[in-house]
Amino acid sequence: MDNVKNVPIDLIQISYTFGLSKWEVLFHVVLRSSLPGIWDTFRITLGWAWTYLVVAELVAANIGLGYRIMRAQRFLETDAIILGILVIGVLGLITDFAFKITYRWLFRWVKEGI
Repeated sequence: MDNVKNVPIDLIQISYTFGLSKWEVLFHVVLRSSLPGIWDTFRITLGWAWTYLVVAELVAANIGLGYRIMRAQRFLETDAIILGILVIGVLGLITDFAFKITYRWLFRWVKEGI
């Protein structure tokens, strides 16, 4: 909603002046203008999703990185704990980098970019 609110009203008014219908304005102007912001929102949300996934694994899981970290903590395996944290960090960086590359590819017209 916030991304759609930031669409310049001038673009919408000019589109109506050129004779576009409401659906054409929605698809060709509003959606295309707000997609870069929506993609950024997905990127931020994915960071939160990684956090919640690890927390869920720490609390109640029998497999996964969070479970391995908790198990290593019980047996004082500091190297396994650090490795688990590094793997989570690297996976997060790879995911974020993939979103950045996809952003640049999908939204070439956006000058400010990420």
